Amino acid sequence: MAHHFQESCAYFTAAKYMRAVERHADAAFAPTGMKPAYSYIMLTLEDAHPQSVTDLADVLGYERSSMSRMVKTLAGKGLVELTSQGRTTQVDFGAQAADLLPIADECLAQWGRTTDALLGQEKKVMVDALVANTRKLED
Repeated sequence: MAHHFQESCAYFTAAKYMRAVERHADAAFAPTGMKPAYSYIMLTLEDAHPQSVTDLADVLGYERSSMSRMVKTLAGKGLVELTSQGRTTQVDFGAQAADLLPIADECLAQWGRTTDALLGQEKKVMVDALVANTRKLED
């Protein structure tokens, strides 16, 4: 029996795509000295801060425990400050954030140019489909 999951399985093709895109994203965000996910946390805070760990996890699609671990790493670098308010932990910019944000913003812009060049006109269609299908799976 021949399997054709390499072309038809949503799980396999999405995971394979993610591995490929992660290699390119790691290179684009290398100037930050961190994995891209950490820059996305900082960029999300740049849009609106402070935010709770739970809100960041929801917006970025991580488990709360993973987000908690990541913001603790950022706090260790002085990039964010964590403040407990009852059972909620608020995340806001730390003393070193001002140094990182311009670099992260430029990395994001470079990443956009890279994906535009690699994926062409199909990028928007793919991203729109990923967003719509992710919403379907999360409901």
